[in-house]
Amino acid sequence: MIRFLVRFMAFLPLIEVVLIVLVWHALGPWWTLALLFSGSLAGLAVLRLSPVRTLDHLRAQLQRGEAPNAVVWDGMALGVAGLLLLVPGFFSDFLAVVLLLGPGRRLLRRPRGVDPPSATPAAEQKPLEGRFRTYRD
Repeated sequence: MIRFLVRFMAFLPLIEVVLIVLVWHALGPWWTLALLFSGSLAGLAVLRLSPVRTLDHLRAQLQRGEAPNAVVWDGMALGVAGLLLLVPGFFSDFLAVVLLLGPGRRLLRRPRGVDPPSATPAAEQKPLEGRFRTYRD
């Protein structure tokens, strides 16, 4: 997975430049620059609003006594999407839109074949024994 990410990050600027040139020839320079600028503004807006949204949802779930796992993953996905929108380019904007939409975030939250450890009941747990020291000033 790390090798894939390193290769992807190495080829991302090349992909972005090729797509920018293709859009430049298809739409013209002013529309291309307008799209790149508006994508960066959208990234700023997402980065500005995502922490507020995430903290509100996190606070609400904690008050209900629920585990905030999904909220944390959604907040992370929104942050990454904001950063991808901030980077000038069309491929990174496409990846950001995938993360902003529900199915892209649900894909990140999906368990990856790892079973959670089973909790042992309190009656079966044994106390830890050992030596300890306390230091007083």
